[in-house]
Amino acid sequence: MGLLRIIIGAFIFSVLTNLYSYKRFIKKVSFFTPYLAKIRIFFYIICVLEFIFVLQIRFSFLTIELYLVAGTLIGFSLFLFAISLFYDILRSTFSKSKFNPTRRKFIKFCFDVTFVIFVVACFLKGLFNALTPPKIRQVDIKIKNLQNDLKIAMITDVHIGEFLQKEFMAKLVSDINLAKPDIVVIVGDLVDVSAQFIGDFLDPLRDLKSTYGTYYVPGNHEYYHGVDGILEKISSLGIRVLGNKNEKVGGINLAGVYDLAGFRFKNLEPNLDDALVGRDETLPTILLSHQPKFIKTMQKDVDLVLCGHTHAGQIFPFGILVLLDQGFLHGLYKINDKMQAYVSSGAGFWGPPVRIFAPSEIAILNLSKE
Repeated sequence: MGLLRIIIGAFIFSVLTNLYSYKRFIKKVSFFTPYLAKIRIFFYIICVLEFIFVLQIRFSFLTIELYLVAGTLIGFSLFLFAISLFYDILRSTFSKSKFNPTRRKFIKFCFDVTFVIFVVACFLKGLFNALTPPKIRQVDIKIKNLQNDLKIAMITDVHIGEFLQKEFMAKLVSDINLAKPDIVVIVGDLVDVSAQFIGDFLDPLRDLKSTYGTYYVPGNHEYYHGVDGILEKISSLGIRVLGNKNEKVGGINLAGVYDLAGFRFKNLEPNLDDALVGRDETLPTILLSHQPKFIKTMQKDVDLVLCGHTHAGQIFPFGILVLLDQGFLHGLYKINDKMQAYVSSGAGFWGPPVRIFAPSEIAILNLSKE
């Protein structure tokens, strides 16, 4: 019944958003008028593909090529809906301006051309952002009582699986190694397939080089595909899983919690108290937690929380919805006088292979004493 509700809800959302984009944007652009019949067919195709894509998430039956096409069109549909809202507001506002008919027609034409160019340019750039390896992002963070400077390489939300696979993982590993980190942390949503389908996609992780090793906590997507098997696979690669525990490493307490999805699946639930048992109170504590909204549940402070999950919104302006849900979007946050949090935009993508105004990253956290 849960799956049926999701499918029906996704179908209704798809129809409404695409209908709005067609009625309130496409039909209002004068130079689209001769092509409206063909454009309607295009929107029908998008609706069907969005329905199929929802089924794909559950049953995984599309080829890589169809997955990419369907995901791309869904990304376009979502972005177009957001732009259509903006276009509708501006058009309604400017329609109240007093111009003579000739001048009004010219201004409307320029307005429409500008919007169409903006949509196409932003979407193409969004595709490029998603399908190219993430850039290195240097972040300087001051930590109280830190004994010595520490460089942490952080990746989240790689989503290895249907599309991003071994070659993408190998590129991430190569770029991380060039940064020569002291510690590497992987903060959830590393994979988007079950353990039996991972194959050799994660094997490049064996080549990660750092002073103190690589540490990992799962995200919500690992739970969707069988978290126990995935954790076993990741551990076999020499990566330390910090599930509700901590280790003293490099002059800090490095702790981690399981994801909030554990409550839904009633398996491997996050527990901060367990994660902090036995930590050295004289040393700073850094906590790995996939979803930043876990911070809202914390009854104890740590020095720094490292999170992912948000993708920085992935497709503008849906970061607003992410912000409402998680309370954080991307970047460094000061939580209180003691605690800070860094939320990564993630290294890969999920669903539509598009990142609009939300570039991916490998975060290099340069920690120094305050």
